[in-house]
Amino acid sequence: MKQLLLISTLVAFSISANGQLDKNYWLVGGTGSFFSYNDDFTTTGQPTVSGKLTDINLSANVGYFFFDKFAVGVRPGINSIRSRGLNSAGAGTKNVAIYFGPFVRYYFLNTEKPFNILFDGTYQIGSHSNFEGKGVFRNASVMAGPELFFNSSVGMEVLIGYMYQKKSIDDTQSGFYFNNIKKGFNISAGFQIHLTKN
Repeated sequence: MKQLLLISTLVAFSISANGQLDKNYWLVGGTGSFFSYNDDFTTTGQPTVSGKLTDINLSANVGYFFFDKFAVGVRPGINSIRSRGLNSAGAGTKNVAIYFGPFVRYYFLNTEKPFNILFDGTYQIGSHSNFEGKGVFRNASVMAGPELFFNSSVGMEVLIGYMYQKKSIDDTQSGFYFNNIKKGFNISAGFQIHLTKN
């Protein structure tokens, strides 16, 4: 983990570009999160089933500053959840979602500061698949937090906010219906690169 942080910092300092939050500049970056947890599932008349889940979420973004401090763009992403032992046979399952959608971002402080406070809102839609079939994936979030600039172009952000995620399957032919909603507090971290259009 320490080596990854050191490499990321060196890469950030070695990138050469101009500009930060001015009109007509590009914003390119991404975030990632990793969550591993144990889950115990109990239903009436059935034994408790235990398992371990690993949730990985990666997203990228490409945006454009139409006004000073205000950017609009697109954000694709992928979400993968793997489980081990959450059925009666003790077998594992996998759920993968691919999504895409717009985002808006606004920076509140003066553009000359070495850090800034930002608001980020996004909505994405896509598809997901697991052992039960394929369905629709929806993701929405409103986040805020600081971005610290290593130089005039590269910044690291840590955002906190609210996330809503919905996975659903509605197969009219088989009559199978599945609906899973996750919502609540969320934190993300990532890097952003601010580039000129030239």
